[in-house]
Amino acid sequence: MRSQVIFTASPEFAQVALNEIQTLDRQSKLIQWLDSGIGLIELDTPFSNLAAQISMIKAAFIRHICPVMETVAIENLQSAIAAQIALFDRASTLSVQIRSNTKDINRSELRNLLVDDLIAAGLKVEAKDPAQIISIFCTKEIAYLGFSHAVENLSNWAGGMHRFAHEADQISRAEFKLLEAIGVFNLQLPAEGLALDLGASPGGWTRVLRNRGLSVVAVDPGDLAESLQSDSNITHSRQLVQQYLPNCRDRFDLIVNDMRMAPVDSAKNMIAASSVLKENGLAIMTLKLPSKGVKTVIDRTTALLENNYEVIGIRNLFHNRQEVTVSLAKSE
Repeated sequence: MRSQVIFTASPEFAQVALNEIQTLDRQSKLIQWLDSGIGLIELDTPFSNLAAQISMIKAAFIRHICPVMETVAIENLQSAIAAQIALFDRASTLSVQIRSNTKDINRSELRNLLVDDLIAAGLKVEAKDPAQIISIFCTKEIAYLGFSHAVENLSNWAGGMHRFAHEADQISRAEFKLLEAIGVFNLQLPAEGLALDLGASPGGWTRVLRNRGLSVVAVDPGDLAESLQSDSNITHSRQLVQQYLPNCRDRFDLIVNDMRMAPVDSAKNMIAASSVLKENGLAIMTLKLPSKGVKTVIDRTTALLENNYEVIGIRNLFHNRQEVTVSLAKSE
C-alpha cells in the first residue's frame, strides 16, 4: 500500500534529501515541492517504518518527516481532526504542529482553535517533547493532515526546526549547533570530567560544556571570550591542534571540533585526537561542505573516521549552514 509523506530539509540540500529517500524506496515519486525545502512524496514504504530506515542508512539531510493521511479543505480541518479523536492515546502528550506556504493562514489562531477542541476532548496538549503529533501543512485552499508518534517524525519539532532561547552570556550562535546535536543524537554527556575543544575560539562550545559541568581544555591560537578567561576549569592552550595533540598527556571524556577546514583535514585531526579520548568517550564535530559533491565528501570523510570511531549519526541540523554535524563514539 502506497503512502504519502511530507519531508523537510535545508533548501540548499533539498534535492540531496530527496535522493536519500529515493535510495530507501526506488519506487518513490516526488509529487511536488510544497515550499522551499519541503517535499510531498509518495512511497511504497509504510510511514511507520521510514524513520528507522532513515536512521539505519544515517541519512544526513532529511530533517523531519510526517505522514499525510488526509487532504481536506481548510474549512473542514477542524471537523476532520475531531473525527479522529479516538486515534489518540489520552494518557500521552499531544502536540499540534502547523506549517504553511501562504500568509493567508494565521497559524497561531488556527492552532489555538484546534488545541481548544483537543483539550475539551480530554487530551493532554503540550508543545514541548510531545509523544504524539498532529502534523498539518496548509496551502491557501487545502490542508495535508497526518497523525503519528513523535519518534516516527525524526524530530518532535515542527519541520525539525529546533529553537533555543538567547542567553545573556551567550558567546556565539554556534552554541545552538552543539545544543541541537546533543538533543538530536540523544547524547548522554558525562556529568563531570574533562572535555577537549579543538579550534575553540571564541569559546561558544567551551561555554556550553562548562555549563554542563565539564572542565575544558580549549585549543586555539586565538583569544577566548573575556567571560571565560577567569574560569579556573578552562585551560586555554594557544596552539594549533596539530601542535597540541602530539604532546598531550591528558585523557578526555569528550572531544568537540567546530573548526573551519576541509572535511578530510578535520577528520585527520579527529583521528589523531582519538588517542587521547577515553574508551567509550564521545566526540562531536562539524564538516564544512562544498557547494557540489556533498555525498562524495561525506562518504570519503566518514570512511576515514570509521577507522577510529563508530559513527553514531550525521545530520544537517537546523542550526547548521553549509555543513553537517557528526556524532562519534570511540571504537574499541
